[in-house]
Amino acid sequence: MSRTCAVVLALWIGAACGTPARPRGGSAAPPPPAQPRAAAPPADSNGLDQDYPRLADRAVKLYEAVAEAFRAAGTDCAQATAKLDAIAAANRDVVAANVKVLHEGHARELKQALAARADQLDAAAKSIVESPTMAKCSQDPAFTRSFDDLVGTPP
Repeated sequence: MSRTCAVVLALWIGAACGTPARPRGGSAAPPPPAQPRAAAPPADSNGLDQDYPRLADRAVKLYEAVAEAFRAAGTDCAQATAKLDAIAAANRDVVAANVKVLHEGHARELKQALAARADQLDAAAKSIVESPTMAKCSQDPAFTRSFDDLVGTPP
């Protein structure tokens, strides 16, 4: 598995993966830490929390949607933030299932299900991490908050 995929998996399943890379083109300070999330899992994960292959499929689609949103937004941070918020709204059940899986201690099972889609996840992750959007917007507080709310590390 590539480093890019490992970083995104770390974000998705909450595993520690080291210090995030600085955005290209400068030595700006790292973005502020993500806001803490609720400790208890959300009530409705639409059954995804019990179906790891389906959750993995939806997670890959979520990352592909983020990659596409970043391609469309380019360096327009406000547009990228709005797109992230729309993706989050459309994928609340995926985010809720992920939080519940982690809260219940089943990260290994989810990681195994994600491994079957590693090539797709890696391609989406690489597109996200290397995008002009991330390079430009990673220091924008609204963008960072939306990104962390969607794919940031849960408690």
